[in-house]
Amino acid sequence: MTDTPDYRLQLFLSYDEAVGLSDAVNSTQLHDPTPCPGMDVSALLDHLIWAARRTAGLGRGETPSPDLTAPHIELDDVTSAIRVAASESKEAWGDDASLTRVITMPWGEEYSGAALVAMYLVELATHSWDLAFATGTTGLLDEQLGADVLACAKATIRSEYRNAEGNPFGPEVEPPAEATSWEQLAAFMGRAPRG
Repeated sequence: MTDTPDYRLQLFLSYDEAVGLSDAVNSTQLHDPTPCPGMDVSALLDHLIWAARRTAGLGRGETPSPDLTAPHIELDDVTSAIRVAASESKEAWGDDASLTRVITMPWGEEYSGAALVAMYLVELATHSWDLAFATGTTGLLDEQLGADVLACAKATIRSEYRNAEGNPFGPEVEPPAEATSWEQLAAFMGRAPRG
């Protein structure tokens, strides 16, 4: 068994949220900046789909490629690509045995399926916040899901994962007063939640 809680429901909800957020993007926003360093909205959408597909593959027990290149997806195809990845992920992670499977990631560490669900929940949800912030659609974010992801992030992200370059995570930022759960998550992940 694993010590990591079962975050599959939240993972599936994060896919649904990414669908809604991507559907709200218009073509005039594709080259706008995002809180994700080095990514405009178009690159962020490509990365979001890449991560969504990778998560589904991990659920099937696939050893992921070390190649982090996200292929470009045209805006008209983005929402359907996330929906397909969501469907594949729900099927792949539907078996409880997927949580105890152990997979070696490209950087050499082994993780249980449950730990990978938690890891990619934080990945997908954080990038969903990036997208919502960049496109002015933070009102579409579900507050309870944000709180759940924040708890997951605080339980799984180690201090040694943080550095000034933000690879993979930057230093934690102090959230503003009366921050939403998503703003608290963004601050924890090293983003300035209000710009």
